[in-house]
This record gives sequence, structure tokens and C-alpha cells, in this order.
Amino acid sequence: MSDKVVKQKSITINLIANGIKTLMSVLFPLITFPYASRVLGAAGIGKVNYASSIISYFSLFAALGISTYAVREGSRIRDDKERFNKFAKEMLNINLMTTFLSYICLVIFLCLPVLSNYKNLLIIFSVGIVFTTIGMEWLFIIKEEYAYITKRAILFQFVSLALLFLLVRSKEDYVWYASLTVISSGGSAILNFFYSRKFVDWRKKYHCEYRKHIKPILLIFGTSLASSIYMTMDTTMLGAMKGDTSTGIYTAAVKINSVINTLLNTISATILPRVSYYIGNGLKNEYRELMKVSADILFMIAMPIAVGMICTSDILIVLFSGAEFISGSFAAKILSVKLVVGAVNRILAYQICIPYKKDKEVLISTVAGAVFNLLANVILINFFDVSGAAIATLCSELIVFCVLTVYIRPFFETYSLYKRMPVYFCSSIWFLVVREVVDICITDIVLKLVVTICICSLGYFIFLIIIKDPYLKMFLRKGKEKLL
Repeated sequence: MSDKVVKQKSITINLIANGIKTLMSVLFPLITFPYASRVLGAAGIGKVNYASSIISYFSLFAALGISTYAVREGSRIRDDKERFNKFAKEMLNINLMTTFLSYICLVIFLCLPVLSNYKNLLIIFSVGIVFTTIGMEWLFIIKEEYAYITKRAILFQFVSLALLFLLVRSKEDYVWYASLTVISSGGSAILNFFYSRKFVDWRKKYHCEYRKHIKPILLIFGTSLASSIYMTMDTTMLGAMKGDTSTGIYTAAVKINSVINTLLNTISATILPRVSYYIGNGLKNEYRELMKVSADILFMIAMPIAVGMICTSDILIVLFSGAEFISGSFAAKILSVKLVVGAVNRILAYQICIPYKKDKEVLISTVAGAVFNLLANVILINFFDVSGAAIATLCSELIVFCVLTVYIRPFFETYSLYKRMPVYFCSSIWFLVVREVVDICITDIVLKLVVTICICSLGYFIFLIIIKDPYLKMFLRKGKEKLL
């Protein structure tokens, strides 16, 4: 392996650090959402998430695809201090301008009478836009500063947790619940800004060139916009068509799956700067090997989790949100299938297409999914309410998968990514039988969940040992080395 590769930070350490951060982001909602959903009720949770889904479009415009573009291009030149300094200043200045334009649009939008009941929530969530901009998360991803990102995230998660129990005490406290997100992002942004001076000299003057960045940024923005449509349109359309209660019930289903989805996305997010570095420096063999390993590990984790979520989603909704939200359990099962498809799409889009600068192809595939999602939601929400929104979202992901696969085949053999997927699927599908047997033998809902998880987890682990799974052997070996 070349010296260029040896000098890079350990991908294993990066994955562990980012994995810890993601695990905390998974555990945090499991603590906060059950408490908030019981205190605020379906209507209160629905209001907060409806306002959040609206602000997400303005946040998207402010971000303008800059983060993804910055990670891709910045990773290629991160070893050249002068070029990187100049590039970082260009990215920040462009982002500040798009943030300013986003706020102008938001001020106009807030004048609409239909949003009068949500104005306070919209203003609160909008503060997070400027914090995201000055936080420059892309800078630390380029430099693979995952240890710092993890420490910072855990700190503000505990701060938010303490404030949640102090400030959210009744149904009227949904405004405080919304404010916690902004408080957390604000603290992170301030720390990021000061820490960024370790990598970039912001005082140094450069002749900044903005024009060359605009076209690729806009292509990535188009992709982000279309993706956001089919990721948040379900919540927005449910709120408009069925009201706050349906939105709250759907939010419970989405929340259970989104925490797992965040964990799965860790693999793709952690590896993006490294694959960009490999491609930008002509290290094709290292790139292909990294792609194969990351896809295998993804399926090794995603398959049992998805099947397990299908088995236990009804129990999880009752335990973490309350019996009021149980009608969203079927939607949660549908969204569990989406976990795997969505994770694969992130690999195809962000680990293959984006590093190869196939931005237009990613945009086309995402627009196809967004258009389908919009039409499907109009039809399916009317007939199936919450479950209709989940079906539309899953089908949209499948559309994106098909289009991306067609575009990628000429320059990358995608078949090699799926070779071990059937192995992990067959190792997990028997979970469904376990749940049926446990239902017959046990009546207590908590004990039912614990027994199901223990049997399935232990069985999956034993099965991988029997078939001598290479990645399990690798993890066990590394774990043993760390302990010794």
C-alpha cells in the first residue's frame, strides 16, 4: 500500500468514534422521545414535527449541497495547506450568502395566514439554520476529526437531556421541546467555530474564486432538495391532509426507524472523505476494496436490525410512545424494510457516484424518487392514512435504487457489493418465527421484547460463528487485541 494511504487516520478508529457518536444519537431519542410523547401527546408532537419539516426546506436551501461538495473536493486537497485554506474560506462565504437568502425567503413565508398557529415554532427552528452554517461540520469531516465530533455531540446531548426534564412538564411545553434542538446545535456551532482555527487561518487574505464551485454545488443541491421532498413530504402532507394527530402517530413510527437509520448511515458518512481521497489520488484498488468491505459490513448490521424491527415495532411503539400511537405499528414495519434500501442508496449515491463526480446522475435518480413520492402520497394517504405515507416512502427508495443502478453499471460492478447480502438475510429471517413463539409463551410486553431481542441476537451471533463470517472474526480479533 502506498505512503499516501499509510499516512491517513485509521478507518477502524474513525468508524469506532463515529459509531459511538451515532450510538449516542440512537440512545438519546430512545430516552427523550418516550418522555416527550407522553407529556406532549400526539397533537403536541405533531405540531413540533410539522414545523420542523417546513423549516427543513429553508435549511436545505441555506445548505445548498455545500457540505457534500466540500467534503468531496476538500478531501482531495486536504494535504495542501494553502489550497485548503483558500477552499475553506470560499465554502464558508458561499454558505453565509445562501443562509442570508434563506432567511429573506423565510420572512416572506411567515406572513402566510395558514401558518399563524406555527409561527413561534418556525422562528425557533429557524435559528438552527445559522448555527449549522457557522458550525462548518464539513470541515471536521474532511479532516476526519471524528473523535472531536463525538466528544462534542455527547456533551450537548447530556445538556439537552437535562433541559428536557427541567423544561418540558406539560402539553403546553412543546415550544421548549422544539428549543432544545436549537440549544444543542448552537453550542456545537460555537465550539466548532473556535476549534476550526486549528485547521484554517480565517484572517489570511485570498483571492477567492466562487464561480467554479456554483454548478457542482447546485447539482448536489438539486439532489438534496429532491431527497428532502421524499424524506419529509410524507410528514408535511400528512399534516396538511390528516391533521396533527396523524402526523404525531407517523412521527412515532418514523422515530423508531430513524434512530437505526442514523446508525446505518454512519458507515457511509465516515467513509465518504476517504473514498474521495482515494479516487482523487488515483488509489483505485484501495477504493474498490474499501467499497466491498463497507457494503458487507452494512448488510451484516442492517439485515438483522431490519428484520428485528419488523418483529418488535409494535412493542417498541407502545413502550416508547404509548398506546395512543399503536396505530402506527404497521407503518413502522414498512419503514423497517426502507432501512436497508435507503442504506444501499447512500452507498450508491455518496460512495460511488459523488466521488466520481456523477452529480447529475444522482440528481436525476433522486428527482425520479421525489416525483413518485409526491404522487404516491396524494393517492395513498387518502386511502391508507399513516400506512399510505410509509408505503409511498418505501416505493420512492426503490425507484431511486433502480435508477442509480442503471447509471452506475458502466463504470462500477455493483453486483460485487451484494454477494454477502443473502447470507445475512438468511441468518436473520428466522427472527419472525421467534416472535410468534414468544407471543404464545409470554404475555408481559417488556419481558416479551427482552426475550425476543436476546434469543435473536444470540442466535445471529452463533450462526455467524458457525459459517465463519470473516468480518465477525475480524471484529473479535481486533477486540481481543484492544483488551490485551
